[in-house]
Amino acid sequence: MSKDLSYLLVFTFLYKYCSDSLKDYFLSAIEDKEITLDEAFRNGRIEMEFENDAFHMFGYYIKKPTAFIDEVINTTYQDRWFIPGLYTTFRDNVSFVKGSNYEKYFNFIFKCIESQCKLERIEYDPKINFIVKDIIYSISKLDIYEQEFTFKDVFDEICGLRPILADQDPEYMNTLLAEIVFATKSTPMDVYNPFLNDASSFIELSSKSGVVYGNSFAKSHDTITLCCSIVKLLISYFDLDNVFLEFEDALDSTDFYGSSFDVIISNLPSIGGWSSKSINTAQEYEILKRNRRRKLQNMLSEQFNVNEESFAEDNKLNSALESILDEMDFNNANNKFNEEYSSLRDSEYLFLINLIDSLKDDGVMVVSIAQSFLFKNSLEILRKYLTYEKNYLDCVISIPGELGRYMRPQIICVFKKNRVSSDVLFIDLAKEDIIKKSPLPHRRTTRKISQLNDKNIKHIIDTYTKRQIIDKYSNIVSISEIESNEFNLSVSRYVDTFEGEFIQLSELADEKKEITSKIKKLNKKIDIMMDELDLRF
Repeated sequence: MSKDLSYLLVFTFLYKYCSDSLKDYFLSAIEDKEITLDEAFRNGRIEMEFENDAFHMFGYYIKKPTAFIDEVINTTYQDRWFIPGLYTTFRDNVSFVKGSNYEKYFNFIFKCIESQCKLERIEYDPKINFIVKDIIYSISKLDIYEQEFTFKDVFDEICGLRPILADQDPEYMNTLLAEIVFATKSTPMDVYNPFLNDASSFIELSSKSGVVYGNSFAKSHDTITLCCSIVKLLISYFDLDNVFLEFEDALDSTDFYGSSFDVIISNLPSIGGWSSKSINTAQEYEILKRNRRRKLQNMLSEQFNVNEESFAEDNKLNSALESILDEMDFNNANNKFNEEYSSLRDSEYLFLINLIDSLKDDGVMVVSIAQSFLFKNSLEILRKYLTYEKNYLDCVISIPGELGRYMRPQIICVFKKNRVSSDVLFIDLAKEDIIKKSPLPHRRTTRKISQLNDKNIKHIIDTYTKRQIIDKYSNIVSISEIESNEFNLSVSRYVDTFEGEFIQLSELADEKKEITSKIKKLNKKIDIMMDELDLRF
């Protein structure tokens, strides 16, 4: 039953939003025409204008007014087959521009419902049927334009509860990641998240820039989470034709059809979780080939003024480039791992390296990751490659355990291509004044939940952008010093947060010697007194 209800809830939010958005627009369009909505749909010219405007402005179109959700509920709510009827009404009456992402993602949700749910089964249990119908009715009465507690806020809360339980990222983490990206790139055009979860990272980044940026790319291997993300992006005003989602596990392949990105932003899984995966040689070859093609295109554009559109539209030029690339030996002459770095080939560590390779030349990658990345011995060669060899690592921020995902300490790493500076900024939030809020009523915990506030985040961003050294908070460390520490990146090694007086070991040794001498003298006095009082036994 839980799986049936999960997809049904997501579908109902989708139907509600699409229906009310279109209906509100259509009503505003005929406000001065003195006709009803039904009459407008019966007018061929107006109906055609409705369809064209809907495709252009919304990406989808509902073919008749009787298919709007409130009309369906008003006329069929008491029917025995109301729930499957609600689904088929929307599926059969919503249309899209052929080949659009709207068509692709809506059909993905429909396919999930049809493969995962047995909607008719709900009708056979009167008790469950009543509850589900009541939930659908309640969702249908929400105001999608509510400002205080928005439609998206309601959907967020539902997604975090049973039976949906979509994979979600911590809100404070998405906010901080987005702020760091925005401090580096105010107008990112192509953004990639290999682990989409609930799409909050995209939405946060969009809210910081004030507009929905260019293109969003992501992967997800969980169907209910992907369905939730599609709806969440839609109700957050993303144009789905600029959103490219794949139902795939990024651990199997980081590559996204050879695309390159301005920004990569993500909450990455623990590196230990990658041990059963490996980036295969074929993928590595394709990434190397893609990067080399990008360099060739840049050279042709800069030195010979070749129009960038020609690379996609000119078949002869495209074939010539492919022929040149095919002649290159990526397995030998262009092998990016040699000698001491050869151990990284075909290993799980290629995941992180290949992500960075997917960045454009001025790209930035901001990710949260488990703290074990900083000091785990098996990752030393990876840390050396990312710092000493490539100088990719720009900043490391330590997140206290009470804030970390699953209450474990975490870090945020900022990687940049073509860095000018040769040092790394370390920030430690251990001494930061962090607020604690009471948990939401549905969360089964009595302890208050710690959260970063606006003041904390502003302090982090100011320190990062100005690259400040602040006592017990931040430090700038040269690559040579990191090398002398065997590429250990533990923040506590470089940011001293100790409070109190330091005591020299020599002073402690002298004090211990003095105490021992006094104890010996005292014991002698006690022995003499016991002899005089004849208290020996």
